Amino acid sequence: MELDYLVLAAHPDDAELYCGGTLLKMAQRGYRVGVLDLTRGEAASAGTVAEREAECAVATKLLQLAWRHNLGLPDSGLADCLEHRQPIVEVLRTMRPRIVIAPLGPCRHPDHTAVHELARSTHFFAGAAKFPSALPPYRPRRVLFHLEYRDVKPTFVIDISAQFEAKRQAIAAYASQFASGKTLIGSPGFHAMMEARSAYYGGLIGTAYGEPFLQEDMLRLDDPLGALDA
Repeated sequence: MELDYLVLAAHPDDAELYCGGTLLKMAQRGYRVGVLDLTRGEAASAGTVAEREAECAVATKLLQLAWRHNLGLPDSGLADCLEHRQPIVEVLRTMRPRIVIAPLGPCRHPDHTAVHELARSTHFFAGAAKFPSALPPYRPRRVLFHLEYRDVKPTFVIDISAQFEAKRQAIAAYASQFASGKTLIGSPGFHAMMEARSAYYGGLIGTAYGEPFLQEDMLRLDDPLGALDA
């Protein structure tokens, strides 16, 4: 299987939280969508790895993902180093996604910042002929960055109004994290903030809910009117 979209996520639940609506929307449009979780979330303040795995399975079905895999790298220990680049490059060369999605750094969680840096480096090295790998070089067409807490103007916002309820359910599937009451993400205020954030970005494009993305390279557009009708 080759993928159209691949999200790089530090922990199970990150993809759901920050771009789950977009992933479901792309899957509903017939694209092959996947998530590569880099760690099992074993350092989380609440929940266990076994609970997280069961929750992840439920969320994966809700988002209609075609593929999901966990590399089992160390939670709270991610870094842009050869040891962590290697397995990601192998996945990029195997699954050959056309678009990679990753967090825009720096982020509140150091692991998320590391994923931002790993997305940049592995996007490059996946296409480098002499990078140590038995697989042929392959470089995704582009990397998109989803926004977490940074006050950055996005390049574009995707309307997820029709997918928002399913996204909410996918997030709620991780009850060990988002209903724990023990951490920021387990508090009612966090959920209210995330819904307000989705409503804010949706409002910028005239819809109920939206997810923002930043693209650092120039976007080619041949038909502005066609883009309005997309």
